Amino acid sequence: MKTLNKTLIAAATITTLGLAAAPTALALDASASLATSYLWRGTELGNGDAALAVDLSGSNGAISYGLWVSSGDTSNSATENGGTEYDIYASYGGSVGEVGYSIGYASYNYPSTGVGFDDAAEYIYGLSYGPASVTVFDGKGSDYQYTLVGYEAGAYSFAYGDNETSTHFDVSYAVNDSLSLTVSKPEDNDAIVVASYSLPF
Repeated sequence: MKTLNKTLIAAATITTLGLAAAPTALALDASASLATSYLWRGTELGNGDAALAVDLSGSNGAISYGLWVSSGDTSNSATENGGTEYDIYASYGGSVGEVGYSIGYASYNYPSTGVGFDDAAEYIYGLSYGPASVTVFDGKGSDYQYTLVGYEAGAYSFAYGDNETSTHFDVSYAVNDSLSLTVSKPEDNDAIVVASYSLPF
């Protein structure tokens, strides 16, 4: 859920949700993307390298799910060798009147380091009203919490993120269905500019 401001949410396996019993009802969308750098929550994680990612996602009624695979986070000692990252996510969502809600789970996995599933995971809670949204990412088994406030205005989107130790403000512009530009301004660092190109397949 990262370079392209992933907004949907997470669970460990499709079978946990009972979806395996109805394989004919499952439909997946797939896309590939290339970004000039790995931007995640106001931080450039890829040491300035381009990031390649593939996303498989789908839904079954109120349940959404997916798998996101990336060239990897190379910013810390756990992943400095450039290992592949894959994230598994799922959520349950709906609305009450004009207020939307979602509850989900995301697991961040780094096969080359043995980090995964229960080691790096978040519970995710979201509310939305029209173009405005608030999403809370609550680290499983840790005190980490990240809150993202978003607003959509046509081709533009605005986001303010706070992880209790730092903040950032992002402005994104969708040039077309495939190309987007994001400027992220962390609280105490220079602005980061990222261009990303995505295509379905």
